[in-house]
Amino acid sequence: MLSKQFIYSLLILFVIKVNAQQEPQFSDYKLNISSFNPAFAGFYDGSVMLIHRTQFVGIDGAPQAQNLNLNLPINVNMGVGFNVINQSLGVTDETIITGDYSYSIYTNDITMLTFGLKAGVHVLNVDYTRLNIYDPSDMSFGTNIEGEVSPRIGAGVLLTTPKWFLGVSTPNFLNKNYNPTIEGSTGVSKPHFYFMTGYNTFLTEEIIFRPSILSRAVAGAPLAIDLALNFDYQDKFRFGVSYRWDAAISAIAGISVGKNIQVGYSYDYLTGALGKFSSGSHQFYMKFTFKRSDELRRICNCSFTDNPDSTLGY
Repeated sequence: MLSKQFIYSLLILFVIKVNAQQEPQFSDYKLNISSFNPAFAGFYDGSVMLIHRTQFVGIDGAPQAQNLNLNLPINVNMGVGFNVINQSLGVTDETIITGDYSYSIYTNDITMLTFGLKAGVHVLNVDYTRLNIYDPSDMSFGTNIEGEVSPRIGAGVLLTTPKWFLGVSTPNFLNKNYNPTIEGSTGVSKPHFYFMTGYNTFLTEEIIFRPSILSRAVAGAPLAIDLALNFDYQDKFRFGVSYRWDAAISAIAGISVGKNIQVGYSYDYLTGALGKFSSGSHQFYMKFTFKRSDELRRICNCSFTDNPDSTLGY
């Protein structure tokens, strides 16, 4: 019990005393690329998706996150998106609401350079009454943060061909300073920068292999790197594994239910120090796709949940 309380305390300090607040993190990151790279907004078929992630099961106050993700193609050049991300961690609750816009330039018949813009708000709540405070008269925890709103502006670039893609983005490049009441503490939200690349190839007529790499950098925190090996089988099943450097190994699975519905699950086995206190992390998703006509669909294989156009012959 003491160990769990100690870890819980570390989680609280992570939120209210570190120099760089972390963006919400998802294991199966290829599901919701537009949440961190707006160039992917509406890039493929229109879809609505809901993701729920529970991290570090067994540790009180560990992160939980949900993402409502909407993508809508407008024409062969433009797309829009909408994201609502909610995350709770210890005594904090935060909600991120953003709208996305993307525009593609065709450099040749199959290569596109896409630019994306993201804009929205971040709402932060910190409720210190949820802490078991040793000295109730200590006014260091006397004032909660309630509904503090700050703007978010982000941008992204995506270079794609039928076989590979490369993306660079930041979901928010505005700094935000918070003023927690805890004496001597600081709270700063700093820009996160994402780099993503991947490749797609047919192993057989029925199996598509999709390796990818995602890295995330923010001042004041270690570089995060995810390596993923994903597969599609018969346009109905998706499965794979990923490795988050020095943190976790993830197993990923998904299945199509009918023509337009897809559900899936991923499990993280923790390889770092938190693995001694937690049984791992779980992520679930459900996606509904409302198909658009082929002439309004941009060519893209960067979403693990979208199938390539087999008529392209790759």
